[in-house]
Amino acid sequence: MSKNFRELMNEYKIVIPLIQRDYAQGREEEKEKARLFLEAILEGTQNGLNLDFIYGKVDSRDKIFIPLDGQQRLTTLLLIYWFTSLEDKYIEDLTKFSYEVRGSTKDFIKELMKEINWKNLKKENIKEQIENSNWFFLSWKSDPTVKSILNIFDLIEMKFKDIKSEQLDKITFEFLNLDDFALSDELYVKMNARGKPLTEFENFKSKFEEYLDIDNKAKLDNDWLNIFWDIAKDRVDNIVDAPKLADKIFYNFFYNMTLNFYLENSTKLPCNIKDFKSLVDRCSIFDFYHDVYSNSNYIDEIILILDNLKISEEFIKFISKKDISYWDRARFYSLSLGYSSRLDEIEFKRWKRVSFNLINNQLIQSLDDLIKTLKSLRKLIESSNSDIYNYIQNSKDNIDYFLQEQRIEESLKAKLILGDNKWESEIIKAEQNWYLDGQIGFLLKYSDNNFDNFINYRDKFLSLWEFAKENKKNQILLYQALLTKGDYLPQSWRNRTFCSFQSALRNKMDNWRKVFGAKDNYFKSLLDDTEFDIMNIDKSLNKIIKIWQDDNIDYCDNEELRFRYTLLKYIDYCEKLDIRFENGSIYLLKKIQMNGNHIELYSWNLYKERFENEVFKPFKRIYYYEPNSSEQPSIRLRGWEDIEVNISYKDNQSYIAFCHYDYEKGKYKNIHKDIISVLEAKKFIPTKWQEKEYIYFFEACEEDKLMVFFEELLEEL
Repeated sequence: MSKNFRELMNEYKIVIPLIQRDYAQGREEEKEKARLFLEAILEGTQNGLNLDFIYGKVDSRDKIFIPLDGQQRLTTLLLIYWFTSLEDKYIEDLTKFSYEVRGSTKDFIKELMKEINWKNLKKENIKEQIENSNWFFLSWKSDPTVKSILNIFDLIEMKFKDIKSEQLDKITFEFLNLDDFALSDELYVKMNARGKPLTEFENFKSKFEEYLDIDNKAKLDNDWLNIFWDIAKDRVDNIVDAPKLADKIFYNFFYNMTLNFYLENSTKLPCNIKDFKSLVDRCSIFDFYHDVYSNSNYIDEIILILDNLKISEEFIKFISKKDISYWDRARFYSLSLGYSSRLDEIEFKRWKRVSFNLINNQLIQSLDDLIKTLKSLRKLIESSNSDIYNYIQNSKDNIDYFLQEQRIEESLKAKLILGDNKWESEIIKAEQNWYLDGQIGFLLKYSDNNFDNFINYRDKFLSLWEFAKENKKNQILLYQALLTKGDYLPQSWRNRTFCSFQSALRNKMDNWRKVFGAKDNYFKSLLDDTEFDIMNIDKSLNKIIKIWQDDNIDYCDNEELRFRYTLLKYIDYCEKLDIRFENGSIYLLKKIQMNGNHIELYSWNLYKERFENEVFKPFKRIYYYEPNSSEQPSIRLRGWEDIEVNISYKDNQSYIAFCHYDYEKGKYKNIHKDIISVLEAKKFIPTKWQEKEYIYFFEACEEDKLMVFFEELLEEL
């Protein structure tokens, strides 16, 4: 007997018995199945849908129906009826639905169905409204069924916001009362299991076939499927797992391509989602399927892509999952445009090189960035008319959206290649460097677009970067050699950096790219150094550094020279490669902030050269204090009469501070008057620190004079 949910509720009170399991369709791991089920119901509100058998036992006297199979479907229908009835003047008596599985479940559903509790609720943020209601107990959140119900409300809200409860009457099921049949429960379980639910891919494929002619329908289950089958069978330990994986990655291909097509034409995002992760996590392919494939051009494109597809690293990443990176999504989209445009082998390689250079050097950090990227790629390939070099050679403006620097570079490279084809292979060799990733404009600039000069600079760079790759010692040698040419350190937030070799785009833009393109040309000067030898980079860099140090050992009053000369000795302290200029001091940082250990450049140099491993009587202990706070780093002397001496550097001056610290009581105290008389004779100035407690400061200047003064002072003390 066919019934809909409303008819069943009018006839019986539905009681989910104690022996049944918790409601599962709202569980996190069941999200995809729930999404498909809701999608089917939503479509059924227009075209009708039968949910197969629902059967159980009936108490004819009390008019109670106890389902043995159908609990999950009935609960979901209840929740959809409940939601679609919000804001209406009338609702069915849904209090006739009861859960006996747990006491907390029963209580929650009882409260949820009360008219007094639902009548003021709105069809927006329903989960949050329920949780904030005065009748909702926080302890219910630990009930598995309650958790599932709250979760599925998010999906229901996305899909059924504009649906009226009356439209759900088109959703029917075959109702069987076991008491009317002399059949066992086991037989009915087998009956109901005769058709397993379709997988997400099978569901999509059955609909997509409607757009294909007979030949392409055959390819869907043969030629095209074989592409994914061959990949899957090489990735599983047991061949019996290959079909499932093949279906999964085939579906990922369709999902990602369909979403790409949707995004490039989107005026609004599906499912009311604004960030990409939520979009992929919460939106089925059917949320944008109809918008895309109502355009027959996209059907043709999919066919061309699958017919011309080449297995590549980009393709493997594209089908690995739905939540792929923006760059992986854009790179395969570029390839797919090449396939669907039927580019010949030479033009396909040129299109891939230009488009990948643009993509790889473009920050794609949001859905909006991704949409602009996809639109620009489409416009570029259509406008270039299968001749990308000719199209872009005369103007960067023939390329939309992408980084202007890269657009200028691609236009220039196309012009050079069309002028003399020998450029192409040499440019590609530079572009394929592990760090450059297509951006080589600085090498063209250094060479003034001269071919032989370009080869020279390129080969020097490639050798140097291979020397520095993943070798901390060699990287420090490069930093030191660059400091001999000038203060090359670019700004990085509040710090300045020696430059990281991390190859993520943001890291490159904030580090070496600022150096390569800088007006001062320090990097070019290093490559131009007559001592630079690509056959022995280690030896040549050491020689460049040694010659410069010898020439500048007496830097006198040149503060810039002093800074570079001192700094290159202590680069290895900076684990994150950052230093900071602040309050007249130069700090070398262990991390990237001052709440990590740090030292001050000149006081550290003074300690390493004049204090470390030396004896300064009457003090017994000498060390360097590295704070991880706002305290000033300093040389410290202790171990005589509770006197502590700090030597620090600030505002181009050294400072000596004397204080008397009682370590047992943990506080400062007045210095003995005999010591004060010596300090005051040396022009020390008492500075009030706390009530009746003083620290004596003395401002000194050059290191040599400071040491003479300090040694004389200690003699007098």
